[in-house]
Formats: sequence, C-alpha cells, structure tokens
Amino acid sequence: MFALPPSLFLSLFPSLRNSTSALLLHLPSQIDLLPLESLTYRRSRLRLMSSPEIPAMFAISNEPSDDPGMPSGTGDSKSTPSNTTQQQPSDGSECAIQTLYEGPPRCQCRKNWVEQYPEDLCQAVEEQAGIKQKAFIKRMRKNHDDGKPLILDSIVVQSSSLKQTLGEVFREYKGITPSLQKVVFRSPFRPLYHRWGLFTEIVERQKREDDEAAAHSVLLYDELKKELDDVMSEIKDQLHHGVITYKLLWALFEPGVLIVVPQGKHERFYIAESCQYNRMDGYLSINVNFVDWDGKSFGYARSTVNIPRYDGTQSLTSLSAYPARLHPAQDEARAKAIDRGRNFRELRGFQYKAYSGSVWTRVGGSELERNVDGRIIVDALSYFDAKNEERPSLSDLGSDSIAPKIDVNEDHHFEDEYNRGPVTPQIYDVRTRERERERIRQRRIQNGEFLVEKKDPEPSSDLTDEQLLLCTTRLRGYSLKLKRWVQFDVDNISDIAWNEDAFPQLILPEGFQNLILSFVEAQSDSTLAFDDITRGKGMGIIILLVGTPGTSKTLTAEAVADKVRKPLYVLSAGELGQDATNVEHRLSEIMELTQKWDAIVLFDECDVFLQERSTSNMAHNEIVAVFLRLLGYYRGIIFMTTNRASSIDSAFQSRIHLTLHYPELNIVATEKIWRQFTSQLERDETMTDKTYDWLAELSMNGRQIKNTVKISALLAHKEKARLGFRHTRTVLNATREEHDYCI
Repeated sequence: MFALPPSLFLSLFPSLRNSTSALLLHLPSQIDLLPLESLTYRRSRLRLMSSPEIPAMFAISNEPSDDPGMPSGTGDSKSTPSNTTQQQPSDGSECAIQTLYEGPPRCQCRKNWVEQYPEDLCQAVEEQAGIKQKAFIKRMRKNHDDGKPLILDSIVVQSSSLKQTLGEVFREYKGITPSLQKVVFRSPFRPLYHRWGLFTEIVERQKREDDEAAAHSVLLYDELKKELDDVMSEIKDQLHHGVITYKLLWALFEPGVLIVVPQGKHERFYIAESCQYNRMDGYLSINVNFVDWDGKSFGYARSTVNIPRYDGTQSLTSLSAYPARLHPAQDEARAKAIDRGRNFRELRGFQYKAYSGSVWTRVGGSELERNVDGRIIVDALSYFDAKNEERPSLSDLGSDSIAPKIDVNEDHHFEDEYNRGPVTPQIYDVRTRERERERIRQRRIQNGEFLVEKKDPEPSSDLTDEQLLLCTTRLRGYSLKLKRWVQFDVDNISDIAWNEDAFPQLILPEGFQNLILSFVEAQSDSTLAFDDITRGKGMGIIILLVGTPGTSKTLTAEAVADKVRKPLYVLSAGELGQDATNVEHRLSEIMELTQKWDAIVLFDECDVFLQERSTSNMAHNEIVAVFLRLLGYYRGIIFMTTNRASSIDSAFQSRIHLTLHYPELNIVATEKIWRQFTSQLERDETMTDKTYDWLAELSMNGRQIKNTVKISALLAHKEKARLGFRHTRTVLNATREEHDYCI
C-alpha cells in the first residue's frame, strides 16, 4: 500500500481536479493506494475510482486499517483501542457443524475446500437419459503428445447384449459378468487385443445366425478395429519374422498363457498373470504363478520376471521370458520339467539326502550362492521357522485359482488391476515371534513332542502333469556341512550312498561294537523306553567316548549313524557361543530339530562346556546348568567325545549312560588302519606286507594316518601313477621330524 497527500495525488491525476465526484469533495488528509489483491483483506473499506487515469491495479481507501501488516489509511483518523483482556474461543469449543465444499483446484496434491456452495453443479453427462440409452460411450481426451488433438480414452459398454457378448469373449476370465451396470475398457485395450480372434469369431457367428446382438457387436467391433488395426498389423509383422520390439513386448504375455524362462541350467515354466512397464527402471515386469510347497501343502505362488529394456528388435526365443509355444523343442523341455516336478513332489516333507552343487541363501536382502558337497535335510517347514520367515501365501490348486483376472469397473483404472504387482508380504514383529517360538520350543522339548512316528508321504497323484510342469526348481532345507538354512536345486539331490562297511571295520576293543549298537537300537525301540520319575526326563541316551586324538572316537559316531541310517548332527563349541543365554537358545534349537529329524548328535570335545564347576567362574556355572537341564529332557542319542574325562562336572557324569575308554593304538591296530585307508586306492607293487609292517611301527594315530594317505594319493594322482611306497615316504619325510624311513 502507498500513502499519498491529496495534493500529490491530484498532481499525478490532473483530470480529477474539476471532478464533481463526492469522493474528491471529501478527500482525506492522506490517500491510500492499495493493490487490488489486497481487496480480500480490505474489502469493506475500499472503493474503486471510476476515472480511467487511475491505474486499475489500485483502489482508494479513506478508512483506518486494522491490519497489523499495513499502516493506517488516514493520518488523522482515530483508532479504537482493542480489548486486550478478551480471549479468543478455543478450537473445537463451539457446538456446531461447519460444511465445506470442494472448490477450484489450487494444486495437484490436495483438494481445495471452501465455504461457498458450488453453483455449477449439474447432472453427470453420462447419467442423462439420452446418453444412457446408447449401446456404448466413446470417451475422447486431449492428446498432450504429437498427433491428433483428441484420442480415445475409454469405452463404456451399456448394452446388455454387448455385455453378454463380452462375457463370452472373456469366458475364462474372472471379473466380467453381464450383470454389471457398466463395463469399462480403457486405452490401449490390451485385453481386447489378446481376445481379438475369439471376438471376431463370435461377431461372425452372430451375423450368420442373424442374432439380434449382431448389430451392437458389429458397432463395437468396427470401432475397436479402427483403434487397434495399426498396432495389430505391426505386431503380426514382427511375430512373422520371429522378433519383437520392446514397446510391443506386452503382446506376448496374455494373462493365463504358459511361458518359459531360462534360469541357469533349467528352463522354468510359469503361468503369466499380468504385465506392466516399469518406466523408471526400464523393464517389462511380468507377474507369474508357479507351484510351490510351504511345508504343509502344495499351492500356487506368485513371483515376478523382468525383461530389461532394449533398442530395436530382439529374437523371440532370446528373450529372458517368452511364450512356451515358441520354444524350438517344447515337447522335450516340457517332459524334462515334468520329471523334475515329480522329484520335487516326492521330496516334500522331511527328507535326509545327499547333495552336490550350488545352494542359495539370502543375506541382507541379496542372494548368495556357494557350492557344497555333503548331506542335507529337506525340511521346508523348519526352514521358515528357523529363518523367521512367513510361509509363502499359496493359492489353492483348484482350476480357477489362477484364472486370468480383469477389472472393468468404473472406479478402477483398468491397467491398475491388469498390471498389478506381487502381493505385499505381511508385516510381523520378529522379536515377538522369536520369544513365542522359544517358549513353544522349551515346552516341546520337555514333552518330547518331536519323537513322533514318521508318516508315509501323501499319495503321489496329488499333482497333475500341468501342475508338475509349474513346480519350482528349489527346495528349502538345512545343510549339515555348512550348518545353514539354504535352498537346494532339485536336480542336485540324490539318495545317500550308505557306508555299510564303516561300522564293521571300526578298530575297537572287543565288545565295544555290540555294546554301542545295542544302546542305539534300543533307543529306536519305543517298547524299551525307560522314563524317569519326572515325566519326560531320562528318555535319551548319552554315550561318552574317551580317548586321545585319532583313536576313532568321531569315526565311531559317523559309522553308527550310517549303520542305523540316521542323520548325524556334529555339534561344536563354537556353534553355541560363550554366553549362557545364547547357549540355551542355540542348544534348544538344535535339540528341537534333531529330535524332529530323529538324528544322532555328536558333541566333539564336550569338556569345553562341561568341565567341573567352580566358585570363581559363575558364567561357566550357568552354562553347565543349562546343559544339565536341557539334556535331561532330551530323548535322542548323543555321542560326546573328550580326552579329559576327569575334568567333566560330576553332576553331568551321573547323566552319562555309557562311557567307553579308547586305548592307544597298538601295532596291530595301526597296521589295520593303514590297510583300510589304502585299500580304497589303486596301489603299485611296492605296497607289500613288509611295507605295512614297517608303517605299523610308526607312532601315528588314526587321523594322522588318514591325512598321510590322502596327501600321498594326491601326489600319485598328479604323477598319473598308482599309489606306491615312494609317495607315502615323501609325505612322511615332509611332515614328520624323524627322517629314518628308508628300508
């Protein structure tokens, strides 16, 4: 606002000097010129000058201002003092309703609410009687790109006969029924492209049969043909030459079509559900369905396959996903996938198997791959529990559970549903779930709930060939070698080659083998179970093997496990940690799993945790107490090894059912071990009885002999020769201090 004296004001506008305007006859001592945008604040005190010489952007005020941001309009006007003691009413204190209406938009991010009732309300044009009678409505919108000023936005089908026809066109789809009041299709009309062949057949049939619906059908058909003709011709030409552009990739993936996706050494088959372009990251995202196992049942799972953006055209079969009908050897690829699906089906539930190949695990949001060769436990249910992962949300294997879906409602943009992404995983509190799992685990251990009789697998006819074709190539479980929960490749899983000769060949004192075997077999016989006074206690067997390193203590447990064909879980001190709380948590998990798997536990060098308690080491005392309590409720078989039996806590010694002392190897035992390890290899004529007699004289334990033979075999293999004494002598000279081995 600008304040001017009257004389200066009249000098600026001289034509007003002779004006008879009442306003100028009563000029105030100071004239305020206000910008018109201030009218909203000063409307009651402003009057516009009619003279054209006064700029339109100004108004004159002769009233004092009460706006603290503006000076007073007149210099001599008297202001009324305000009542500083009066309090403004607090928010929400008035018992009344205020109605606001949507006003003209100020921005795209929010609505503009105003007090004035909108005066331009009228009935929606599509609700007018004349328009509602039309077979369908064409909605045209402004084109903001180059080309036509108006383009087709959507088609609203109102004709009941057209709805019937479209219901037949999309008969395999869910979401479209003749009972809908309106059926809305939006540009670029991809579903109608996918069903164009069937739509054409139905229209031709209606015309031949002089069907009453033919007129409406032809009307819609002709309108859509004008819209789709160019793109259909372009797609047809590209497919004829076996190529496709990135812009037209969507045309390959009709909802419900079987597609093939090369993944490593496999060719996976999926059912396409929908697709959409991710313009920000530059790829076509295809939502797909496949068959998975969640530990309890089979069902359809969802995933996403992406095809990165590319320039020009690309060969159809070189794409990272393409329709299975285009596969150059479709029958062979299908047969291979179905066979793999049968293996997947047979490996459901709990399985103890051998494995050689890549395994996968997720760490920090990324997938890590590594190679492993050893024995595994296939157990999807325990996999999800141990990794705190929600089981996949599987759809029923019913015929319509993965039927194509279509949304033709007015309230939803067609592309939103047609191109929807994967289901958002359920959010849960990891800490709360872990505490609950720990409580349940302790109760199960005490009640022995995991020692249940194995049930036969479900009938093998529960999946059709088409469902076997869609089975995933990965199974979830535990690697006994890596001590990790991982995913396995179905093709790399095989039956275990049991070492039947390991137990009979053990070099043990007389009677040891029968004694050990009788304990282990008795534990598997429920009729021989002997319970403690306290229910659930004393149902397991603990066998302590005492001896110096290399006297076959560990080999005994391994041979027994193969003899009775049970998994062997090797427990090490490093796996449990140093804190009593961590030890209890981890030991509880291991006991739960090994009881469920009916496995034998081997606790090597147990004296690290179970040595005698003392008043000076309270942390160690807590760990011993944890072992005493949990092992008291364990119902499986535990082998423990030590070379310091006297250091084990006396309270724990009373819980050991059988203690076996392994003597030092004598000459006879040493010679047997040398012969056993070398008998598995091709030997030359230098490995004679005299050689074995000489080797038996060496002061070596079983582990040292095994390592020497292994290195000697590697040396012979490098020379492409059979194992001979010269290889063994070279290794001995390199690894031992004495060098008097020449015969």
